[in-house]
Amino acid sequence: MLRRGFLALVLASAFRASAASASGPDLVLITLDTTRADHVGRIVDGKPLTPRLDALAAGGTRFTRAIAPAPLTLPAHCTLMTGANPPRHGVRDNGVGRLPSNVPTLAGVLTRRGYATGAFVSSLVLDRRFGLDRGFTVYDDAMVAERTGAQGYPERNAAAVTDAALAWAGKTPAGKPRFLWVHYYDPHAPYDPPGQWRGASAPRRYAGEVAFVDAEVGRLLDGLPRSEAGRLVAVVGDHGEMLGEHGESEHGIFLYGSALDVPLILAGPGVASGRVVGDVVGTRALPAALLSLIGLSADAGPFGAPLPGLDRGVSARPSEAVYSETRLPETAYGWSPLAAATDQRWRLVLAPRPELYDVVADPAESNNVLASHPEVVRRLKASIEAEQRAAREAPPAEAADLAESLRQLGYLSGSPSRRGSGLDPKDGVVLLRDFESAKSLTRQGKAAQAVSKLQDLVRRSPGNVPFLARLAEAQAAAGDAPDALATLNEAILLNPGLDFLHHQAARLYENEHRDAEARKEWEATLALNPRHAQAWLGLAGIAGRTGSLEDEKGTLERAEASGARSAAVLTRLAQIERQQGRLEEAGRHAEEAVRRMPDVGAAWWVAGEVEESKGNLPAAIDRFERAAGLGYGDPRALVHLGRLLLDAGRAADARAYLQRAIALGPGTPSAEDARRLMNPR
Repeated sequence: MLRRGFLALVLASAFRASAASASGPDLVLITLDTTRADHVGRIVDGKPLTPRLDALAAGGTRFTRAIAPAPLTLPAHCTLMTGANPPRHGVRDNGVGRLPSNVPTLAGVLTRRGYATGAFVSSLVLDRRFGLDRGFTVYDDAMVAERTGAQGYPERNAAAVTDAALAWAGKTPAGKPRFLWVHYYDPHAPYDPPGQWRGASAPRRYAGEVAFVDAEVGRLLDGLPRSEAGRLVAVVGDHGEMLGEHGESEHGIFLYGSALDVPLILAGPGVASGRVVGDVVGTRALPAALLSLIGLSADAGPFGAPLPGLDRGVSARPSEAVYSETRLPETAYGWSPLAAATDQRWRLVLAPRPELYDVVADPAESNNVLASHPEVVRRLKASIEAEQRAAREAPPAEAADLAESLRQLGYLSGSPSRRGSGLDPKDGVVLLRDFESAKSLTRQGKAAQAVSKLQDLVRRSPGNVPFLARLAEAQAAAGDAPDALATLNEAILLNPGLDFLHHQAARLYENEHRDAEARKEWEATLALNPRHAQAWLGLAGIAGRTGSLEDEKGTLERAEASGARSAAVLTRLAQIERQQGRLEEAGRHAEEAVRRMPDVGAAWWVAGEVEESKGNLPAAIDRFERAAGLGYGDPRALVHLGRLLLDAGRAADARAYLQRAIALGPGTPSAEDARRLMNPR
């Protein structure tokens, strides 16, 4: 009886806690990728750059000295969701590792407490395979494979991610609180802002991207459903951008303020209006603060201490040094990794040549005062070392199944081997100017000159994966495939956990008609990134050459089932199904392909072929003309379109396409066919 009564009390208590939290305020977390603190609240050309964020800050609390744990998207977001620094959660670089399942997440708590939880990310750098989906009921990382950015990841712009987030929020049950996380990637390089910002200098284009995201934040907040319990909004940058300071054009190498200082704004129930907190704070304190503000203080313990300076029972705490790190100099370039500690006055950067800056008196961090403040150095160094010791106790971030897959494919692990010069990044960054020059030579078709320059860079910076990868590209462009493959395999041995290296190797093997080696590299690519559309297409191509049409189709169907979301995969599937006479299936795949990539002519052409096979000539002609209007320029296709238009009585339109076919294919049979159609005997 006593046992049953105790159990009833426990269940009743749990029910009351769940019911109380289920009536709490909505929580909206907006993460601004690559956004510097000094670009929020900035005036450009006499106008506010971020009026919507400024208004949110005016109605809430703004932290003016928020510090990121890493200048890299994935580790920084893992910290924002767990309250743990990278050494503790184990994800310390982009594209590598997975958040361990025993590290609590903000979404996990809120889902258990009755919240509808949805995440909408803008780049596959935050792909679900890295573990950030844990706890979310909906994790929308659905991006079209062909829409890739400069880093090779599929991405989508702020307008698209706002649309997706609003659609989800509008479908959540009335009365059920929501936790919505929206990630905006647009300020990441290359900067391509809309409107007036185009064609300007890089810093102005960057500012334009920030302004575009600000407008989308406003549209998001205006469009979200109202909640009777109110809405708590948090806006935070994951990291900043260097914009040329200290010789770095983007981010990931250095730990100066431009890369670490980020905006942090809270507004809503329990948050003071118009408050400005000038203390140095780590963004890792955000999840604990959010849980406390929505009445779940009991769940906040595993996330660490919350932000200081907030109301509603969130107590301030003594200032402590904020830890930051970057492993990118080591894992990418073979240089020394960096770690930093920042307190209210000082920033210490541990490097082969350590640096100490008085960030209050010297915000540009131009005067290294390490020698004159040994006691500050000792104190901050001790705080860094204490945090780094946690890495030895933290659960491993690498997925065991991934490591095993790589071993089966002949690679020892998915982690970078110890290699390189251990060069101080301050010395290494000067090499990047020559690196950009070498890449430019390759783009200009001056492959031999690029090879010479890149070989010199590899000699000066041994173990440098980006230098080796670009050298292999230049060697291939110069017609030296054996050396290109040898160079690329050297890079892969240094870091077999990078999918783009295996992708590059597979393409080289394919060009050499070495299908067995290409297949192995495509499989390695997919072991690392199961949604890599080009790898699936590569395997499908091999299946088509060495097997049967049905084998190729099966590979493409597996690609679609993986979530690759590739218009090219669907276009090829539609072609195969049309050949097999499966016109309904072909039509569905073709129409979905053009929905995903409405600006790609090849997809529209295949959709037209399917309609023609169905006997629906008006629809076929419409799709063929769309393809031609988008630049689809196969002379045979244009002749075919011209013939259909002549049959439909549209001679003038037909003539235009036939003339184009002649111009694009002079001296070819297609050109002769076009002339005969234009001048029938």
